[in-house]
Amino acid sequence: SSSSSSSSSSAAAPAGAEERNHSFMLDSATKASLFLEAGAVNADGSLPEGADKRGAVRKVAHGLHLVPGPWRDFVHSPKVARLAQALGWRKPLVAQTLYRLARPNSAGVDRHQDSVTLYTEPPSVLGIWLALEDADESNGCLRVLPGSHRGPIRERLVRRSSGNCSGEGCAVHLTFERLSNATSAPPSEFEPLKTRAGDVLVMHGTTEHFSEASTDASRSRESLQVHLVEKTSRWPEDNWLQYPPGMAFEELAVPSDRNSPFSEL
Repeated sequence: SSSSSSSSSSAAAPAGAEERNHSFMLDSATKASLFLEAGAVNADGSLPEGADKRGAVRKVAHGLHLVPGPWRDFVHSPKVARLAQALGWRKPLVAQTLYRLARPNSAGVDRHQDSVTLYTEPPSVLGIWLALEDADESNGCLRVLPGSHRGPIRERLVRRSSGNCSGEGCAVHLTFERLSNATSAPPSEFEPLKTRAGDVLVMHGTTEHFSEASTDASRSRESLQVHLVEKTSRWPEDNWLQYPPGMAFEELAVPSDRNSPFSEL
């Protein structure tokens, strides 16, 4: 499709660059952009001599499903569409995908809710987390707060114009705006979710989750993360992730096959 061909390019930015210059983050919505680990490159953007290129990458995001290949094939597979349908999504749209590379002894991922960065009205984010490698406490498996899917969305990541500028051509920055002052649960209340390669975790957008730093020098913890939203929910214009004019989120084609393993759910 035209959207796939226009989204097949990739780029790279060091960790933290999206905070200093948000244009890279914003442009990644429809690309397979490379986000690098902190300290992975020299000041001029080059890799240190002898550095492991793969080890320098933190994640590839946020439009992998728009690029022809295995990631797109998985996202648009009947099994994913049926899963979303079985959970109540009538017209699931693909909002973003990312491939997370977590090398041995890699840093963790801070506590968050998917609805913070993928906000809809009403809330409709469905996270599908595919384990590409075994994960447990030693290499930083996912940890979730039981019951948090019933809680409030704590904040939103939104676009705001810099300074007093308004209209087209203005620089855009990203900021978190708080929605709830609910007391945060301590890390001890989060439960680890051990996974085998090929396991799929499905999460409501309000579920609070994080991963601790790996303490295993021999094992990585790679994963593919797909986020769907309901077509009938509103996607606000100030959400950080926006497609170019004339381009819309792709809808999953839900098969009418009644022999689906989810057909009785």
